[in-house]
Amino acid sequence: MLDPDTFTRLTYDTLMAAHDIAKAKGHEEFTLLHVAAASISFWNILFKQAITNVDDEETSNRAEYVFNEALRKLHSQSTTLDCVLVYTHVLVTLRWAQKLQRRTGDTYLAYDHLMLGLLQRSKIVDLLHEAKVSVSRLKTEVQHFRGKDFRVQSAFGDNRMVKYRALKTYGHDLVEQDSKLGPVIGRDEEIERVIMILLKKTKNNPLLIREPGVGCCPKVSVVYVCVCLCVDDLEGFEKIRRCVAHVKDKEIRANWAKKTG
Repeated sequence: MLDPDTFTRLTYDTLMAAHDIAKAKGHEEFTLLHVAAASISFWNILFKQAITNVDDEETSNRAEYVFNEALRKLHSQSTTLDCVLVYTHVLVTLRWAQKLQRRTGDTYLAYDHLMLGLLQRSKIVDLLHEAKVSVSRLKTEVQHFRGKDFRVQSAFGDNRMVKYRALKTYGHDLVEQDSKLGPVIGRDEEIERVIMILLKKTKNNPLLIREPGVGCCPKVSVVYVCVCLCVDDLEGFEKIRRCVAHVKDKEIRANWAKKTG
């Protein structure tokens, strides 16, 4: 059974935008074409960016034009409709996406599930072929949205995909280019030490980790990962909480040892 409460915010907003297009254009049914048009035309950068990545910007613009032209050819009412019916293929696609969600171990139906569902439908595939889009490569690109071993465990979980794609598109991973490990990997002790220092601070004065002038990048990375762990997901917050408890426990034991000799 489909439950909108199990959709991520990105998935839900895309479907609502598609519904609004159908309603505004006087279409009697809300179809997969509306979903595709909403995905490629609105604020959601992922679908259009994926097409740009596998082909080029001209191709993504051409795909947008093809979808909009297909919408224009649909029969429409002269007045804006109060109620728009959901086309059966939309429900079938959402159920397919829901099965994919279960296979990938996600708690919520994410945006990439919806997009891969769209790419299973012959009508959408035919329009993409008309726009000269390589559908097989597009599927692979969408599958790589989230990165390795990422699970969508909250309604805002796939926002990370948007950030990730934006960084991949507009930024350069210097660590990756130099074939080096991330500066946070293997720095558990440093992270614990930072938390210990932060716990002791009560004034708004500068915080120095290690000696001044000694490699600021590792220091910044350690602080950054603490923030990310807290912000990105509850599991990360739980890790920080356990780490804080561990640090406090160590301090209590150390203080007790000093007092008791």
